[in-house]
Amino acid sequence: MQGPTPMIPFDPNQLIPLIGMIGGMVVTGIVFWGFFRSDLAAALADRIRGRKKSSVEGGDAEHVLELEQRMTEMQGQIAEMAERLDFTERLLAQKRERSLPGA
Repeated sequence: MQGPTPMIPFDPNQLIPLIGMIGGMVVTGIVFWGFFRSDLAAALADRIRGRKKSSVEGGDAEHVLELEQRMTEMQGQIAEMAERLDFTERLLAQKRERSLPGA
């Protein structure tokens, strides 16, 4: 003779998402722990606090000045190329307008 089947206090189908959420939280915790121990997090914290770790010194100042000059030169070259591109686009547009029938 069999008695009534025992009732489980929860639905077993709800256990799978619960295990997934716990696993996700563990993985997220490990990732955050790794990030907060990294040099990037330390640099970010120093930046937020207003501290600057590096300063430009003698040899570096010359290098920075050279890089700034090269950057200015490249910006001028890019501006010149943009002007040439605009001119070429205008010429091509004029050529297309002339070659269209009925124009």
